[in-house]
Amino acid sequence: MSRKIFLMPLFAVTILILPLFNIGAASPLSGKVIAIDAGHGNVETGAVGYCGGIPVVEADVNLAVRGLLKEKIDAAEGLGYEVAQLSSRNDRVADAESAGADVLISIHHNGSSNTSADYSQSFVTQKNDKVFAGYIHPSIVNALWLPDKGIKSDGYGMTVYGSLPGILTESYFVTDTDGACDFIDYQNGVINTRVQKEAQAMYDGLVAYFSRSTDGGGRPNR
Repeated sequence: MSRKIFLMPLFAVTILILPLFNIGAASPLSGKVIAIDAGHGNVETGAVGYCGGIPVVEADVNLAVRGLLKEKIDAAEGLGYEVAQLSSRNDRVADAESAGADVLISIHHNGSSNTSADYSQSFVTQKNDKVFAGYIHPSIVNALWLPDKGIKSDGYGMTVYGSLPGILTESYFVTDTDGACDFIDYQNGVINTRVQKEAQAMYDGLVAYFSRSTDGGGRPNR
């Protein structure tokens, strides 16, 4: 997939987030509560990949992205609410709703027995999920430059429950050798890794979403 394919969408996202940097302008995330779910956790590892024999556990990658995203949201005067890693997806959504969340991002990473399989995909269920995902997913694709499998309507993730605009992201495969080694690099302090790009992409998508004009699609700004 050539680089040129992604230039126009990336440019469009950049234009949308410009108001955040206007001198004296309020942050689009100011006062917003963003529920961030790190998929799996506790006894669930999720997918497991390897880099030179070193295991890379999806649950750890999910937590790393959540931590970086929370920092960015909080710095922009929003509240990154870390959803409790409860065993039930329904309970996790209830936790996000009880926190007064405006939107929900459930962070996941894919897995396969094929160590070269790698692409970005996201999942939604409700109509307002599709509006929200239309800002988050393209931003991830533009940042990671992986094949885009699009936004799929499905009925098994956290977006099934509650009424929050939400998205379940599968940004890349931790079982892909490059993806696994990239996480090891991140842990060793290498900058500009997939984890960092992914968190920034989600943040940029949030800024774009909350900067939009209310048009009846999705949840209006408060």
